[in-house]
Amino acid sequence: MTAKVMVSFPQEFLTEVDQVAREEHRSRSELLREAVRLYMELRRGRRRPNEDPRVRRAVAVQDALARTAPGVGEDSTTEVRRWREAR
Repeated sequence: MTAKVMVSFPQEFLTEVDQVAREEHRSRSELLREAVRLYMELRRGRRRPNEDPRVRRAVAVQDALARTAPGVGEDSTTEVRRWREAR
């Protein structure tokens, strides 16, 4: 069974919530449910912020790429900044 809950947010915060929901192709409700679920896991001590499986996967991919093509001393931070600015 699903229950509806009325929650009040400042308009600026709600605008940001809606933007994130659009970027992730989710509904506002789905995004907020996940946020509350994550908060409760953190509060119960079941998960630490740095244990996000998405972060671990991203680091593993980067580590695998580094082993495959170790590079030649380039500055990856500079490259990432250049890429972000170009967007």
